[in-house]
Amino acid sequence: MISTATTREVSKNLQAVIETPGFAVQALDVIQQVSTSSDASDALEVLHAAKAVLGADQAVFVSFIRDDDSHESFRFLLAADPAWCLKYQQHGWFANDAWLLYAATQSEPVPDTAIPLRTTSQREARSLARDYGVSSAYIVPAPASGGLSRLGVLVLGSDQAGYFNGPAIRSIKVLARSLAMELHEWWVRQIRSEIITTNRISTDDLQLLTWERQGMGTKEIADALGTSNSSVDSRFQRLNAKMNMPSRKATARVAAEYGLI
Repeated sequence: MISTATTREVSKNLQAVIETPGFAVQALDVIQQVSTSSDASDALEVLHAAKAVLGADQAVFVSFIRDDDSHESFRFLLAADPAWCLKYQQHGWFANDAWLLYAATQSEPVPDTAIPLRTTSQREARSLARDYGVSSAYIVPAPASGGLSRLGVLVLGSDQAGYFNGPAIRSIKVLARSLAMELHEWWVRQIRSEIITTNRISTDDLQLLTWERQGMGTKEIADALGTSNSSVDSRFQRLNAKMNMPSRKATARVAAEYGLI
């Protein structure tokens, strides 16, 4: 359970936030609770507490796959006005969102003013955020690790223009980065578990996909398993059906993207 002490009123002065007695200890205590969240509801409660401790009015965490604008590849935790996200999704701005594109290529947390808006849709997306109380934002990428394609980005928002500019942000930066990475790793674990459970993927299936990802052919896999080529092909056909993929190569790619292998 999150302590009620973490849900204090947000200061409109970021310097005052970091000078609050016990600020860093309290922030770290909240961030550490991400890893023990049992579901999205628990993780969202932690995000609400964290954004308050870090001095933000709103916070959004987005988990997504680079170069994939399908709605299915995006996962959200919204400690923010849900109408903002709903309208964003209705416009389908995923593929060209300036903040997401920044997080897909960079790792340095920055105020949103450091990210250029190059297209009409990017400017419209930024205007929409402003309409829902995000006059300024701090963009915190959570890069992929271990060969994964899935990335994350934490957005801290304030209704005060320029709120995340200035020297106080240096103290927020380290903690925001830690929060973003903890949320990213939590989402990867959740998605991995979800796919394995929903599609009834066994340990043997994961080994098969690992070999395929490593470039082993049917004969090599059959020799490793002490079975026939046709048996290996049949197992891949069943796996493809489970994952709703057209080929074993595509199945292994998706398994890698979602951290199964």
